[in-house]
Amino acid sequence: MISGQDDLKQASLTRDDVAKRLGVSVSTVRRLEGSRLHPLITDKGVRRFRPAEVEQLAAVLAAEQNTPRNAEKAAVRAVELTKGELAGLVFERLEQRHSLAEIVIALRVPPDDVRELYHTWLVGLWAGELQRPEPALPARHSDQDVIRRVTREQLAALLDALPEHRSTRISVARVVGEYVIECDTNLVEYRNLAELGGFVVSGPVTVSEIAKRFGMGEYRISAYGLDAPGLRWEVFAEIDEESVSRAA
Repeated sequence: MISGQDDLKQASLTRDDVAKRLGVSVSTVRRLEGSRLHPLITDKGVRRFRPAEVEQLAAVLAAEQNTPRNAEKAAVRAVELTKGELAGLVFERLEQRHSLAEIVIALRVPPDDVRELYHTWLVGLWAGELQRPEPALPARHSDQDVIRRVTREQLAALLDALPEHRSTRISVARVVGEYVIECDTNLVEYRNLAELGGFVVSGPVTVSEIAKRFGMGEYRISAYGLDAPGLRWEVFAEIDEESVSRAA
């Protein structure tokens, strides 16, 4: 049922907000809807959650997690996890900025294992590849980047042109320097990147939304369509206070 404006004013949280507060995935939030969460729906079909209800559920989940029986179940589950399952659970909590203690208590894994996974999570795909003796690098056909660099105005226009009511994942990687290799006796530079993750939108988004999540800096920003899978665009751009103020 579509909710009225007065009700929606009290429901300011998105699914992503709720997932971060509860320390769970967005898919888990979906499963909780209708039973332990009761979102309101806008006229565009977007679900919004009341902060008070989310806080109440967070307290309940914390109490449930700290019972001796659940702690015993977590310990048994940790033994049964494959390496991939464990990495996925740890990475999910690192994305949500859980502390080392919280991860060890929740998953019942040794702190040293968490630290190793934390290092891998921080290094990411591209920086990790550059650490190999012979890294795999994309082909370069000129001395210019294959991925184009855009101005703040062009970035704002690309974000504003994202299709309405269609899911797009915005992925962001920070440029942390240059990586220089010798290719056919010529020096070739690649940008050294640190992947920061991303978020899903269902229409246009502003530069300030990226700045709010990741701060100021030089980034590789990618827009990938989910409804009709495919890369919409991928660019390098710098986000600074001026670009954010113009987008406001």
